Amino acid sequence: MKITVAGGTGLVGQSILAELNHHPEYELHSLSQTGRRPTSIPGVTYHAVNLLADTSWQQLVKTSDWVIDCVGILFENHRKQITYQTSSVLPAKRLIDTLANTSGNFLYISANYAPFFLKDYLATKKEVELYAYSRLGQRAVCVFPGIVYSKKRLSNYYPARIIANLIRTRRFNWLTKIRPISSQAFAHEILNIITGSPSPLRKRIP
Repeated sequence: MKITVAGGTGLVGQSILAELNHHPEYELHSLSQTGRRPTSIPGVTYHAVNLLADTSWQQLVKTSDWVIDCVGILFENHRKQITYQTSSVLPAKRLIDTLANTSGNFLYISANYAPFFLKDYLATKKEVELYAYSRLGQRAVCVFPGIVYSKKRLSNYYPARIIANLIRTRRFNWLTKIRPISSQAFAHEILNIITGSPSPLRKRIP
């Protein structure tokens, strides 16, 4: 099985590739602007590409059994012309359009929830969800994590652990929609989906 992870050098993408790399039967590829890094995973083929500016990656995507989209930003920076459209929506649509006439599957990392000041972030996630379903039908799969945390990123590790512990007390049910999950647990859920097993992440918590 050939699996391509777009955004494979980020925290989430690297976690997914590390989990999938335990299975030697998978042929793993990463698409990112940087390509290989010092922290790259042995056994993964890294490609430095620009999803919007070139087409060198399209043949790889067309021949992949699964394409996992981890590309995106949390905050816009209009001064640097970094927007949700150019950094999240348009790259996703390019991937989806490339898969449209193939038998490949598309797995999109959406979001379960966002606070009011990130309403545009969540809106763009939902825009891609709808586009994927409309173009690919049942070959499109969306997952809805909350905070994906790791000790490699302490800025979200400690807040996420605190929220997770509060949720376990069952006294703060309103926090469940924040849905904290470790990067390792999240990657394992992605593996479950690829292998045809059920995953709670396929349903959004209201």
